[in-house]
Amino acid sequence: MRLQLCAATLFCALIAPLASAQENIDCGYPLNNNERTYCAEKALNDANTSMEEAYEKLHAKVVAIDEYLPEHLKGSPAALEEAQSAWITFREKDCNAYSFPYKGGTRGNELYRNCMIVMTMQRTDDLQATLEDYTD
Repeated sequence: MRLQLCAATLFCALIAPLASAQENIDCGYPLNNNERTYCAEKALNDANTSMEEAYEKLHAKVVAIDEYLPEHLKGSPAALEEAQSAWITFREKDCNAYSFPYKGGTRGNELYRNCMIVMTMQRTDDLQATLEDYTD
């Protein structure tokens, strides 16, 4: 028990400076691979968050539209859910293919993450455009 407590304390002591150091990273000018990786992961997380927000807004809109449609035209929410699931699978496979020649190396990871970021941002734009189409 004491050994586990010491290990946990040591782990926390080692992690705290890392978390603090990450807060000081300038993602506009990352200086090394660790900083580039951190910034790319942050950018991907931000892109995913934006995409999820756009998806949720669009999903809520198609649910509302579905309520007023005749029975034979209902189903937009399920179609959107299926499309989003298929798109996520496509993004993963497409980015794997794009980065495949460099798989396992730093360059491959960088290409993969950059692909994921760009595609996610494009999907967010598409979801937002669709929401605008349905709002007008």
